[in-house]
Amino acid sequence: MDDERIKFKLKLASAFISEGKNLHAVQVYLNLIEETEREEIYFHLAELYEDMGFIDSGKNILSNLVRLKNNNDATLYFGQYLLRNSRWIEAIEILNSISETTPAALFLIAYSYMMLNEFELAKEYFADFITFDEKNDLKQEANLYLAKIEYELRNYNSALNYATNAQYLYSDFWELNLILAKVYYSLDMFTHAVNPIQKALKLNPKDASVQEFAGKIYYQLQDFKKAEKYFSEFIDLSSEVSAEIYTLLAKSFLKQRKMEEANLFFELALQTDPAYQPAIAGKGALNK
Repeated sequence: MDDERIKFKLKLASAFISEGKNLHAVQVYLNLIEETEREEIYFHLAELYEDMGFIDSGKNILSNLVRLKNNNDATLYFGQYLLRNSRWIEAIEILNSISETTPAALFLIAYSYMMLNEFELAKEYFADFITFDEKNDLKQEANLYLAKIEYELRNYNSALNYATNAQYLYSDFWELNLILAKVYYSLDMFTHAVNPIQKALKLNPKDASVQEFAGKIYYQLQDFKKAEKYFSEFIDLSSEVSAEIYTLLAKSFLKQRKMEEANLFFELALQTDPAYQPAIAGKGALNK
């Protein structure tokens, strides 16, 4: 089939899609694949299946392409498709075959391991990615993820180093500022945590974790009015609240001599976890 005929068929498929006739477009793409075996046709068809919710059909098309072509571009695209659809383990298996020659594959494997909470493996692959290509555009994003990973592994000084590096590109990204605030909090550097948590609050006030850590930071700074505000916001945003947060809010009320409110939230803490000692002790002290 000549190029003009292929272009006509592709335009026809696009027209069908715009009219909502997706099955007609699928048939056009399948016919083109039979006649041309061009990679772009496989990509178009996989994306159409994905848009239609037929994730496995798209996966099968791309699997056929990788078997047929066996090149890095097709494999990388297949890996990206699997990642978009949260097929983390399958993505790792596919991308490992090109990881020694394709730095983007290292990045995507690392990301998949991170999403699986396999933090040590994610750390290893992100570090390999940075070493492989120091000038890659994704380096600062890798630093951002490494900061998250090191925080989860409780390597707080290392997390701070990666987060600081990531500021070069992500200084106005709410999640980086939240990570910085959490790291400073974990290092007992509560005053240092104020600026990043305030930036995170400004950039994404509807995130429950941002409100939670704002409350914790201001509680440690003994600004109990602000702690009350942010813990209350967290509770409004969250479907699950721990006994710890109820207790910290109760103590924030207690420090402001709001006894009825303090008693209420000590009660909620004990309903959540009857054995939670800080709540037991707080309620006991309140009732003396």
